[in-house]
Amino acid sequence: MTHRLSLALILIGAISLLVYVISASNQQGNPELLLIGACISLLGILLRRRAIRSRESQSQRFRLLRRNQPDEMDE
Repeated sequence: MTHRLSLALILIGAISLLVYVISASNQQGNPELLLIGACISLLGILLRRRAIRSRESQSQRFRLLRRNQPDEMDE
C-alpha cells in the first residue's frame, strides 16, 4: 500500500510542478505551487525508497529455519 501511495504522491507533485511551469511561462507563476509540488514529490520519493528498503530487508528463503532457531535473547 505504501508503494501505491508513494507513486500517487509523486504523480500529484509532478502534475503540480507542470502546472507551475505552464503558469510561469504566462508570467502568472505562483511560487507556493512550486514549493508544494516539490515537497509532495520529495515525500513520495522518500516513501518509495523506504518501502523498497523494508521489502529487501529480510530474505524469505530460510524463514522456517530461522523461526525454529532460538534467539540470542532466549539463551
